[in-house]
Amino acid sequence: MSVIEMTTFRVRPDKVADMLAARPGMLTAFREDRRGFVSARLVRVGEDTWLDFVEWTDDAAWDESRAKGANRPEIADFFAAIDTLVSAERGARYDDAADGPRPVRTVAYGPHPSQVGELYLPQGEGPFPLVVLMHGGFWTAMFDRRQVVGLADDLVGLGYAVWNIEYRRIGESGGGWPGTFLDVAAAVDAVAGIDPSVDAGKVIVVGHSAGGQLATWAAHRSVLPPPAPGANPKVKPIGAVSLAGVLDLVAADAAKLGSSLANPDAEPPAGAPEPSDPAVQPAVATKVRDGVARVLLGGTAADVPDRYSQTSPAELPPADVPVLVIHGADDEGVPPSYSRAYADAQSARGADVRFVEVPETTHFDVIDPASPSWRLAHDWIQERLA
Repeated sequence: MSVIEMTTFRVRPDKVADMLAARPGMLTAFREDRRGFVSARLVRVGEDTWLDFVEWTDDAAWDESRAKGANRPEIADFFAAIDTLVSAERGARYDDAADGPRPVRTVAYGPHPSQVGELYLPQGEGPFPLVVLMHGGFWTAMFDRRQVVGLADDLVGLGYAVWNIEYRRIGESGGGWPGTFLDVAAAVDAVAGIDPSVDAGKVIVVGHSAGGQLATWAAHRSVLPPPAPGANPKVKPIGAVSLAGVLDLVAADAAKLGSSLANPDAEPPAGAPEPSDPAVQPAVATKVRDGVARVLLGGTAADVPDRYSQTSPAELPPADVPVLVIHGADDEGVPPSYSRAYADAQSARGADVRFVEVPETTHFDVIDPASPSWRLAHDWIQERLA
């Protein structure tokens, strides 16, 4: 799949010639200035009404273009000829596989709109090791995978394929228990066969915040009891990286972690992105007053202990998958103690876990590609995939 932007607008008859004359310059500017621009098709649907189909490789590219607006004169000239904007929508194209290989393409691993991900491929023939990225956001549909596009770009630059996944989250149908975990498992298993150039035997999972919990859980899938969601993996990672992960769900439940989302006026952590879907914020806010872990798992640790024992990394049996755990000492969103509890519990049982608490580092610093904390992860991934 790719992203299609569908814009309907009106142009006065005396401005049509100006609009058409400005069109080639606008398209040239898009090709030069807009990452992920694929093509544009202009359709006249009435005397003064036009429909513009613009194709992008991924949601992040569409977001970046929208934020730039008319940043170049050629684009401004085209926009100036438009009289009225009627509507603007976006959707996912499902029939683009026949277009051939692309550096980035959106791939569906299930029928739900959130059962998708972006597959990034480096130049060359492969086979390429692959890194699965899992974004954070308290497992809610307020936030999405665009948070970690910078990491994807960095990893592709190292010569790795990247699978930046979405999954059903709290606030949308199927999110929470067990859907969120089934989706992450399905997305990781989809690496087998996702593209001929990908080496499904060399896979590392990386996650931030809530995604750190999911990535670490994915590394332990092989030791889950058979009835548990995600058991019996088809693809087993050879390593996992947790960046500021919520690795102790029992402690998170006790502390009512995420209850701040119930207050729309609460100050967000430093560097936090704006919600990608603020429309779901009211629905999320009503659910998380007592913390988000019990919403994710359908009860408290006392109510549904089996669910916590099957999903909280600190509670899981050791798996023979090396794990790097990175947490900022100044994290104001997720306490470093959650990562430390996981590392201590696993190390005591002989697991290959390295815990690094990075001084003067906040919750979102760890997903800054230029940060020392990401450099630790970057180097560790290179060592594992060498």
